Amino acid sequence: MTEEVEQERPTLKGEAALRLWRRGRYAWNSWIDQHPGWDIAFSYINFSSERDVEGNLSFSGYHFGVGDINFSLANFGEGNVDFSGADFGNGNVDFSGTTFGKGEVTFSGAAFGNGNVNFSYVNFGEGGVNFSNTTFGKGYVDFSKATFSEGNLDFSGAAFDDGNVDFSEATFGKGDVDFSMAIFGNGDVNFQGITFGSSNVLFVGTHFGDGIVTFSWSNFGSSNVVFTWATFGKCKLFFSEVTVGNGEVKFDMTSFGNSTIAFDKANLEKLTFSPTKIETSYIEAEGLSIKGRAIFSFATNAALLKSFNLHSASFDGPLTITGDISTIPDLRAARYSHQVDLSELNVKLPRVWQGFGWPPKLSRVAKAPQDGARLRRLKEIAETNKDHQAALRFSADENRARRWIETSWLGSVLDMAFSAFSDYGQSILRPFVCLFAIFIGWAGFYKSIAASTLTAWWEGCGWAQAFILSASNSLPFLPQSRDLRAAALETLYGTATNPGSWVNALMISQGVLSFVFLFLIGLGLRNRFRL
Repeated sequence: MTEEVEQERPTLKGEAALRLWRRGRYAWNSWIDQHPGWDIAFSYINFSSERDVEGNLSFSGYHFGVGDINFSLANFGEGNVDFSGADFGNGNVDFSGTTFGKGEVTFSGAAFGNGNVNFSYVNFGEGGVNFSNTTFGKGYVDFSKATFSEGNLDFSGAAFDDGNVDFSEATFGKGDVDFSMAIFGNGDVNFQGITFGSSNVLFVGTHFGDGIVTFSWSNFGSSNVVFTWATFGKCKLFFSEVTVGNGEVKFDMTSFGNSTIAFDKANLEKLTFSPTKIETSYIEAEGLSIKGRAIFSFATNAALLKSFNLHSASFDGPLTITGDISTIPDLRAARYSHQVDLSELNVKLPRVWQGFGWPPKLSRVAKAPQDGARLRRLKEIAETNKDHQAALRFSADENRARRWIETSWLGSVLDMAFSAFSDYGQSILRPFVCLFAIFIGWAGFYKSIAASTLTAWWEGCGWAQAFILSASNSLPFLPQSRDLRAAALETLYGTATNPGSWVNALMISQGVLSFVFLFLIGLGLRNRFRL
């Protein structure tokens, strides 16, 4: 029934449509108000001879009702064409195959309804094309294979609803392409296979919704591609196999929701990726190639980042990675020819508790078995660049990642102890506190054992000698330690040679533990000051 109604809908077309249009906007809009459901057809019409004395052609402020509007294969000839403020209603709008000559083309402030909008294969001549502040409804917006010649293309402030937007395989000239402050809904946005000129491609402050956003296989020439202050929802952003000549790609001050961001096999000149917000996201850049400077700078809220894959990437300029992230960057098989700065990169090794098994795992296990190799690669890069502190951090996490997976059970237990008591040689305070606790604790043991021959253990008599005995055992390498130990044993136990099995056992254990913690203090000092 609906199809029959659509077929029976009357159409204003051809010469009749031209005669009404020639009468001007007021007459046209009055007629449309009386016939809102009519289709309008200007297809195949040559407007070259319809221009005013100044060579302009205007549909500015025209209303088109709720029917379908068809300008397909029309020829507008040379001169300016003005559709600013036009209201195309909720019908389908078809400009496919239309030719615009040399001059400015503007649809600024035009309103397209919920029907499909088709500008595919349109040929825009030399001159600017202006769709600024234009609104599009929920229909499919198609600019695929359109050709934009010399001049700026302006979609700034344009608003797209939840329909798909398609610019695939379009060709842009040497002018700027500006989508700044544009709003895309939750539909897919397709800029795949586009050829750009040599100016700026601007998405400053642009909002992308929850759909798929793809620039894959596009060639930006020498353009600068700027996504400053852009926001992405729960979308998938594909920059795979993109080529950028001498320009720079900038994602600074950008905000990402729960996104997947793909730069796989992209070939770029310069890249700045410094989002202010990035939620649970995955960055996939395997095979990425950057000839110049590359910066990846993550804000403190990047802790939700799940993957950062730079496997097999190639960097011919300086590479800087900074920030606190909750995943391990994968730089395995990556090639670099300049300095790699990881000094301000802090990673958090994702670990999980394993289920019951034998032998039992006494601590959490690395979530990804490959993290050990990834951290080893980061450590190698830091060592190559003489960044000792970063190398220590990555080495510590590498040991944690290998624990229970590559390291034996006993080795993992020792690794746990090394981590707990010295943070893998990065802490001086931890072993010092342990050594001091041993000094105090063992002095108490010595005094407690001596209490049967002296006054009660909490009274002052003998405490000084207990501390001297404990200190001489903790620092046996001091010249005075032997004489002080003998005098203390004589005072506490009445003999310097055989104080009893318990005292001998305590002195041996204190000597061993003190040696361990003195070694860890020395290791920490060596690592801190790179002695």
